[in-house]
Amino acid sequence: MPEVNAVLGYLPDDQAKALAAGKYNGPVEVRSDAGSDAVHVRIDPQDIAGVLLGASKKGETGVQVFLNDKAHVETVTRGLAEELRLRPIKDPVLWPYRPPVVGIYAHPNWIKQLVELQRAELLKK
Repeated sequence: MPEVNAVLGYLPDDQAKALAAGKYNGPVEVRSDAGSDAVHVRIDPQDIAGVLLGASKKGETGVQVFLNDKAHVETVTRGLAEELRLRPIKDPVLWPYRPPVVGIYAHPNWIKQLVELQRAELLKK
């Protein structure tokens, strides 16, 4: 069965809608934690196969960014240098007390259709 990689996280509402509509230029910085800019994943828009939007809360929208085959991403941690040496990276896989990450699981053959349907809805508005 084919596989598709995705990045789950948060974007400001306007950026999330623009990205889902295919109208976004420049690198995309998906935050790993809502309300925090300490850790994010940077993706070149050319490496994005599609985007599904989740719920919006406090000006941020949950996103699932599907990546093209062999896409490159950068994980960036921001903070004071001395703090970064002592602070662990909050990876949801490694941190047992974090609430589960909710994602949409779709067969890779359906991703293009889901993204196109969502894009059509956004363009209607």
